[in-house]
Parts: sequence; C-alpha cells; structure tokens
Amino acid sequence: MDQWFKALANKYLSFFKPLWIIQKYLSMQLVHNYGAAYGILQHQRIFLLCVSGAVIVGCAIFYRKIAINIWTSYGLTFVMIGTIGNFIDRLFRGYVIDYMDMKIFPVFNLADVCIDIGIAWFILDMILQFRKEYLIKMGSHS
Repeated sequence: MDQWFKALANKYLSFFKPLWIIQKYLSMQLVHNYGAAYGILQHQRIFLLCVSGAVIVGCAIFYRKIAINIWTSYGLTFVMIGTIGNFIDRLFRGYVIDYMDMKIFPVFNLADVCIDIGIAWFILDMILQFRKEYLIKMGSHS
C-alpha cells in the first residue's frame, strides 16, 4: 500500500503546488527526501540503507525476543513495515517519496506513519509494564 501511494504521489502530485485536503492544515505535495526523518542526514543514502537493513534484519532475527506480548508484536510489525517501505525507495530510487503535509511536521508518507505507530505501541507497552510493576510493588507494601 505504501509503494502504491508513493507511485500515485509521484505521478499526480506537484513539487510546488499543493493539493489541499483541509485548507491551511493538510495538503498533498510531492517531496523527494534524500535524508531520514525530519530531513536529517541528507544525501547519506548508503548509511541510511545500512541502518534500515540492520533494523529489518535485527527485527527478523530477534522477533521472538522483542515481541513478547501483543503490544510489542504490533510495534515491531509496524516498525518493520515502515522501514521496508522507505528502504525500497532508497534502494531503487535513491530517495524517499513523501507526500503528506500537515504544516506542523516535515512532509511524510505512509511508511513514516507505520514507524510512528510502531514506536507508539512500544511506548504504550513500556507504560503498561511500568504501571503493572508499580501496582505490584505498591501491593507488596500493604
């Protein structure tokens, strides 16, 4: 789905003329991102391919150790899906196609959203684990 949206964006969107979805708040605009999230590490294609490859391989190898419950399983899956989507762009195009512009973040794509959702699942798991340990600790003091 990520690659399909990127192909549509590349074909129908413009670099300089946004297609407004919600005036002043959300538009679609074509951006070729030669860096990573938020435009950092511009023109570091080989490095970013290596990091993405390491994330994908690491997630696959350590899946059983990392995905210890439903939250971390979803988190890992979303991070892997997003990383693979942007890896494909970098490998075959030399840049990542971004197209969603909310005006408060740099322009992004569906793969970026998947990575963010995955990270959110991991954060939720950490919060739930902390809460569980806290409640156990408080219960033992009664």
